Amino acid sequence: MSFALRYAPHLGFRGFDTPLFAHAAPSRDPVDQIAFAAAEGFAGIQDPWFSSRPEVDKARIAEALTASDLAAGTLGIGGLSDLRRPLWFPGDTSGERALQAACDQAFADAARIGARDLAIVPAGTTALGQDAAEGAFAARLSTLADRAAAAGLTLNVEVVDPAAIPGQLFTSFAQAARVVRRIGHPAVRLIYDTGHLIATDGDLMTPLTRDADIIGPVQIAGQPGRCEPGADPRIRPVLDALASQRFAGLVELEHLWADASAQSERAGIDWLHAIDAELTQAKRTGS
Repeated sequence: MSFALRYAPHLGFRGFDTPLFAHAAPSRDPVDQIAFAAAEGFAGIQDPWFSSRPEVDKARIAEALTASDLAAGTLGIGGLSDLRRPLWFPGDTSGERALQAACDQAFADAARIGARDLAIVPAGTTALGQDAAEGAFAARLSTLADRAAAAGLTLNVEVVDPAAIPGQLFTSFAQAARVVRRIGHPAVRLIYDTGHLIATDGDLMTPLTRDADIIGPVQIAGQPGRCEPGADPRIRPVLDALASQRFAGLVELEHLWADASAQSERAGIDWLHAIDAELTQAKRTGS
């Protein structure tokens, strides 16, 4: 009962109390969510703020992932609160220590649950101008990339809608792609997030083809409101393209629901099954 693409539902990207299947699964507990995802044929689980969880929950999630044989999705470096402060632009020794601690924790947590991708959101007000900030960010990632590669990890830059979280270093996918290519390290890539791309670039298909060589994790959400993919007709062509490209990574379902209910969640799963035969054919033929 698996899918043509390797979908990975989330355990709460806006908070631990709002996992993707909050109503359809037996409970919102992460272990119940993991068991439900495995039973429904999903390939992985995304828990972006795993590093911020209490140790007791980390241990339970790690054990459940091992038992279910689900792959671990993208982990964020830092926590939710870091999305609004200049974690990647420390201005003093204290800031440097905070960034180092966040990186160390993410690397350790990724090793613990077998995650291969780390997310980086370069946000927060900085005194640097745009060119200087991009240069400083590129230099920092270039240094960290060697450590990531040695650990079997990839650092993935995420472009976030600045209307949702102000103070972003990058305001378009093309802008971030230029810096990633400037870094030129195989362990530095981009997160392709449809929900953010709709807001920042408008065009979903051009980046998917133009920058396929530097795209890492794929995250799916429609708009408005990061709705389910079946509610936004712009998402289906992305899934078709991924299947045609024989994309082998996780397709992280980082969305909410237009109507948060068990019925909507079940309908979302049914929609993925309904399009699966065509995606399987596209994956087989490459077209």
